[in-house]
Amino acid sequence: MTDPQQPSPTDRSDADDVEQHACPKCAAQPGSPCRSRGGAVASTYHTRRFTMVPRLKKALRVPTPADRGPGRPWRPGTPPPAPIDPDLPSADIRIGYAR
Repeated sequence: MTDPQQPSPTDRSDADDVEQHACPKCAAQPGSPCRSRGGAVASTYHTRRFTMVPRLKKALRVPTPADRGPGRPWRPGTPPPAPIDPDLPSADIRIGYAR
């Protein structure tokens, strides 16, 4: 019998994989989403945290699932939010400036 608190390997989302590691930026412990400076749940995981997961290293961002939002307790194993259509324009554009 498996522990009901731990999702099975096939049910794991990107968020579950990211949350296996502590966040070096906000000091969120394993099993907890990243936090903003004000202490609320951040809308996306901090880059240094999700790059610890090899398959997510090249991702521009990893959104925090809605069930882990501010003011609400989160539970492991919930489904991630629907993926963003790659054909739609988004704010995930890296722009650099060099001189």
